[in-house]
Amino acid sequence: MKTLFAIALMLFVLGAASAQETVSANVTAQMTGTWSCVNATINGKPLSESALKKLRLTMTETHYKTEREDEVLFDSTYRLDATKTPVQINMVGTEGDLIGKEAQGIIAVEGDTLKICYTMPGKPRPVSFASATNSEAYLIIWKREKQ
Repeated sequence: MKTLFAIALMLFVLGAASAQETVSANVTAQMTGTWSCVNATINGKPLSESALKKLRLTMTETHYKTEREDEVLFDSTYRLDATKTPVQINMVGTEGDLIGKEAQGIIAVEGDTLKICYTMPGKPRPVSFASATNSEAYLIIWKREKQ
């Protein structure tokens, strides 16, 4: 009887892990692509329209890269935790001063809109999609670029 229970428990755990991996894969697939910035607030201050137009995000299945025209602002690998609501994202810098440092955030994709709120390494993860004054949070809204 104990053996049957152990096998059932193992199958349940494996099934739950597989379901979580499927949800993460679905979210990742929705995020993959090139995005243009349509709105950004950093530490409670909105970016100007001219600054927004220069920003681009490129996401692959494993990388997150923000650029301002030809300048790379943040290049990282990332992982998602789709068991959390909203989905959590952890980004680890792959170059410059942020190499090996982890930024924490939350992310949501609705159609062709990607919303992310994050803080720089060493700061606590945001709990909502907001960037109040002195919060040190980055709230950025992206629109998928047409292929």
